[in-house]
Order: sequence, then C-alpha cells, then structure tokens
Amino acid sequence: MTDTQTDIDERVVEAWARVEAGLRRVLPASLRQLTAPATEREIDAVEAALAVPLPPDFRASLRVHNGTDPGPTLPPPDPSPVPLTQLYDTSKIIEMTRMWRDNHHPEPDWDDPQVWAHLVDTEMLSLNGPVRPIVGSPGAVVVGDMNGDVWWLLDCDPAPGGTPGQVVRVDIECASWDVLAPSWTRLLVRYAEDLEQFATDPDTSSLEIDAHHGPASEWGCAASASSGTRPAWLRNVQPRSPHS
Repeated sequence: MTDTQTDIDERVVEAWARVEAGLRRVLPASLRQLTAPATEREIDAVEAALAVPLPPDFRASLRVHNGTDPGPTLPPPDPSPVPLTQLYDTSKIIEMTRMWRDNHHPEPDWDDPQVWAHLVDTEMLSLNGPVRPIVGSPGAVVVGDMNGDVWWLLDCDPAPGGTPGQVVRVDIECASWDVLAPSWTRLLVRYAEDLEQFATDPDTSSLEIDAHHGPASEWGCAASASSGTRPAWLRNVQPRSPHS
C-alpha cells in the first residue's frame, strides 16, 4: 500500500515533536533556532530552481521548520539544535546546492567504482553505505553544513542498494561519506531516539553535546573500526589504482 501525503505529513510532524521534546530535556536553549514553516510557494521554488523533485517527507519537514537560524553573530548566542551549524532554509538550499554543483568536474579516471574500492582498501576514502563519493554530484541537494566543512545532502542518485532521498553526511577534508538514514523521516526518528537516550544515559548515546555549541557534527559517522572496509555494494568490485 502506498503512503498518502497525509500519512507522510503525520509521521514527519510526530518525528519533529519527538526531536523537540528531546531538545527540551537536554538542550532547551537550542529550540529558539528552529524556524517557522516554509510556504508551498517557497518549497516549489526550490524544485523549480534545482530541477529536481524533493522527497515528499522533506517537503513535509520544511512545512514544520524551514531550517534553523543561528542568528547574525559568530559564534551564535544559542547552541544549535542539530549536529550542524545550520539546517538551510529554502533560499539557502538553492544557493548552496548550486555552489555544490559548480564544484562538479567529471574525472573518468577517478569517478569509478574500481577506483573507489582501491581507495577504501588503502584507507584513503571512507564509505559507509550505498553512496557514490562524487564531489558536486548533480543528483544531490545540499540541506545543511557545519562550518562549511561537513555537509548533509539528500542523495537523489544513490549507489546500488541505496534509497533515493537518503541522507548523506560528507566530510570532504576527511574523505568520508556516511549514509545517515534512508529517508529524512528516518533521520529525524534516529536523531530523536539518540536525544532520548542522551537524556536517560549520555554515555550510551551516540551524541556528544556541548552546552554552548550543541551536538557534535560527528553524529552518524561510521565507527573508526570500519576504516578500510568496503560497503556491500563495492564488496565484489575489482580494485584499480587511478595511477595505474
């Protein structure tokens, strides 16, 4: 049975309510950064500008909060409610996705699963999940960042085994790509669960929270023990050095 838009909307609203309840317990000052809903016109403008349909649950999320607003000062006066400096509003999504796409320079010698397998094997690249590590990939929509170093993307063109609209965390400097969740709704639920766990027992939560800055951007990263381990979709690929 296919979910109706009402079903999707209800799940997103419930997920955000859990996130907000968790923040009230562990980081109440951060709630001031959650913004008002986006309008349908603003959301439609994103799709028109980027020529890509947004996942229905992300559209629903924008109708709850149109990103976060850290304010004009650096550092912000309040901690972030998410493991980023900012979740973008609709206008910022357009601006930053265009900037991301401007960095796309196809490199056939490097943009190859055989090369990615080699880079993972030699620990020069970390891949956690079905994501293609292509900087500036036109199939991505950028939805937030941490200091311009770590990005969250909606991946509309996933690797084999992935889900269109999956949420990916990219740390360009560390050459790490992590699929955080197969959908935006699942991301919100995962985050809510970790906030609830942090409120109950911080030592067993995957979150690290600073009272002044908010959750650390490392949330959702693959464990260091996975370094050098290929994701399932690359497991049987013959590696090739890009220099050979």
